[in-house]
Amino acid sequence: MFHHIGETNFIFTIAIILCIFIWIYKKDYKLIGFVIVCVGGGYGLYQLLKHLIERPRPDIAEQFSTFSFPSEHAVHGLLYIFTIAYALNRLYTLNKSSLIVWIAAIILALLIGISRITEARHFASDVIAGWSLGYSWFILCVWLYKRSNDFKRSEKIPEI
Repeated sequence: MFHHIGETNFIFTIAIILCIFIWIYKKDYKLIGFVIVCVGGGYGLYQLLKHLIERPRPDIAEQFSTFSFPSEHAVHGLLYIFTIAYALNRLYTLNKSSLIVWIAAIILALLIGISRITEARHFASDVIAGWSLGYSWFILCVWLYKRSNDFKRSEKIPEI
């Protein structure tokens, strides 16, 4: 099951649904941009690294013909799940529920990555690198999103 919720088509579908949800209910275009840059940009970054490094996958029957490093499921799974958790926390004041949302996001991201190792589709180092890349990209996107909001606030002219 965790393999399937880390699939690219599923991830992009969820990201599109999240953007539509944000657009319909909040009209927060910066948050929509955050989702697109975080999930889409992370996918592009992962693809670039995978083709630069070209590490072969573990030897098992019926193995995929793509390269192994970093794990796409680990990168993209962490990115879209953390993006959903972050967007929910931006859209709603969840208070105590916020902790539960983040714990669930962390557990899901871990299970997606671990499923890649247990299925022998990736080496453990592929998954750890995927988590590291995904988390780093997510933090960079959050920083840029917050910075753009801080810049917007500093542009306001103080009232006299």
